[in-house]
Amino acid sequence: MASGIYKWFSGHCYPFQEIISEATVGGRARNHNQDQCKVAQVLPFSEDSILHIFISTRFASRLASDHALSLYPDVDTPFRNTVDVVERLLPYHVFQQPKEDLDFLIQGSKGKRKATEEDLVDEIRETKFALECHRRRDVLEARFRKIKTRLGTRSAPDEQVVLLASLALDSQRSETTLLNTELRTARTELERREREKRMASNTARTAYYGSTPAVATPTLPPQYYRGYPYGYTQVYGAPMQSSSTSTFSISPAPTTAHYAVTQAAIPVQLPVASLPSLHALGIVPVPAASLPPVGQPQPPAVLRGSTSNGTMLSLEINVSLLQSAQMSGLAMVLNSLMSRNPSSSTQDPATASPLPGSSGQTTS
Repeated sequence: MASGIYKWFSGHCYPFQEIISEATVGGRARNHNQDQCKVAQVLPFSEDSILHIFISTRFASRLASDHALSLYPDVDTPFRNTVDVVERLLPYHVFQQPKEDLDFLIQGSKGKRKATEEDLVDEIRETKFALECHRRRDVLEARFRKIKTRLGTRSAPDEQVVLLASLALDSQRSETTLLNTELRTARTELERREREKRMASNTARTAYYGSTPAVATPTLPPQYYRGYPYGYTQVYGAPMQSSSTSTFSISPAPTTAHYAVTQAAIPVQLPVASLPSLHALGIVPVPAASLPPVGQPQPPAVLRGSTSNGTMLSLEINVSLLQSAQMSGLAMVLNSLMSRNPSSSTQDPATASPLPGSSGQTTS
């Protein structure tokens, strides 16, 4: 090692090599060039001194190199490899020392200093904070111990209870969803059926032709009805302006000896305004061209035509096909029409015979 050190120093300070060589052989040191190499006058001529000089010199050179790299970094050239990265970035980390650490190292090298009042205040504050943290830790440990003790007295752990409760809640939610779906479907079906019923009833009320359901004829004794020799052929309502007198058509009187139900249709002339009342009673006039064939149920009212510019309708009503409620309602409609036009009803009392009521008596 000494020979290597000699070679290193021989390249930097040649006079110093002579001094070392003379000192090793025991001769007296001769310094021919004291102005060029001053280091020979202050260093001992031992191997340890030479090593110390060598290490100090290398440290100084590396420190100067790091200073230069830190003050003037190479920011234009990219990194070549890992070694280049370390050599170029390490100086920044070496010199990036906290000021407190540097102050502590600088001041600590001078020996122990006296504690100031600020240091005492900081120490007291830190001690109080440590005591408070210790007290909180004791409180948390006591609470945790109580919770664990309380959990041990239960029949099942809280984790399992929460899991089972969540599963039961999910099951109830799914069942509720299914029930709501079924309820919504049932409501939709109910609304559809009610809508179909309303449409069917409206069609039956407004249709003037088509198949009319057979009306059940009540079984009553033959003397319940009596024969009516005259039909309702009187024109009810206001008389026409074009004619001064009203004409009436009188049907021939049957020669029945007993009070039997008449099977013939009675001709009646009614104003168009009375159609809603007939529809409300379930009496829907059917045009003659739309009558069902013989042998099938016949409608109770047949529309034969219209007169007086369409304001009056010529109907034929079969009383035997009417129910008691329909007969009573028809009698009330005819009586109301007669009360509105009393002058025309007194011209021919034979044509003003009303229909029998539901109680088997005639209505005047």
